[in-house]
Amino acid sequence: MPAVDLATLADAGAFVSREHQAHLADALGIRRWRVDTAASRFVFAGADGVERSVRAHLIGTSSPEHGTWLWGWENPTGFPAPFVRRSERVRALGERYTIPEFTTASLPLEDGLAERLVDAVKAVTGVTAHHATAIGNGDTRAWLLLDDASLALPAPTVARAVGVVTSALAGGGASDHHRALTAWAEQRGVGITAVGEGVEELTLADGSLQVRFDASGHIAGLGRRLRTASRPPVPTPAAATPTAAPTAVQEAAPEAAAAPTVPAPADVPVDAPAPRRGLLQRLLGR
Repeated sequence: MPAVDLATLADAGAFVSREHQAHLADALGIRRWRVDTAASRFVFAGADGVERSVRAHLIGTSSPEHGTWLWGWENPTGFPAPFVRRSERVRALGERYTIPEFTTASLPLEDGLAERLVDAVKAVTGVTAHHATAIGNGDTRAWLLLDDASLALPAPTVARAVGVVTSALAGGGASDHHRALTAWAEQRGVGITAVGEGVEELTLADGSLQVRFDASGHIAGLGRRLRTASRPPVPTPAAATPTAAPTAVQEAAPEAAAAPTVPAPADVPVDAPAPRRGLLQRLLGR
């Protein structure tokens, strides 16, 4: 059985996690919130002031004061079973596939550990939105997965793919960019093909994006291929030589990656979001 460790799983969830968090910030702009643990609901209001409610799953808590991460399945507070059930499933996966970080109730809170654990959980559950809520005094956070059709990501476009790559570069997160991008493509239903040494091409509804990697597997450059709508031919006199049809693809060769910025999502029509899927079985070769 192929080995799967926390780094592999965290990379698998890193890019889709950042895409979904950016989408939540743009689309919802959460201003106030509360957690109904009895009903396993996250209740919030955005900029419009309208109150909404989505399903919430407690994954764990991080306490910089105590220097620990505590899994939700340990549940010392006695939360209702449905509120921690998703966390219990993560522990079961850890037991089945020998992932010690999933089966150890309390872990030393190293820098970035909470984010890596949540990214890994997203990869194995397919639930890719979360909210880290402040609880009690100090900097303690409860990490909740948010699960609702209303939070679904729009279909991927070239602009969104560029945003995913540049925001991931700005925020770190993935130790292996190639592995993270391959997992993102699978989660989002995007074709990915090797087109040269160290170059992968993502095939999206509105065009393609070429991504160049350096020898260490980190992204080193991007290049776009955008589809353009064909224009009707211009009428010409009968004696004139017919002009060639307009080119259907505009191509730019891969260029050095610019300073990381997060471009605004393109204002284009989108299809229904791709179905969510966990990646554990693929990572295990099953």
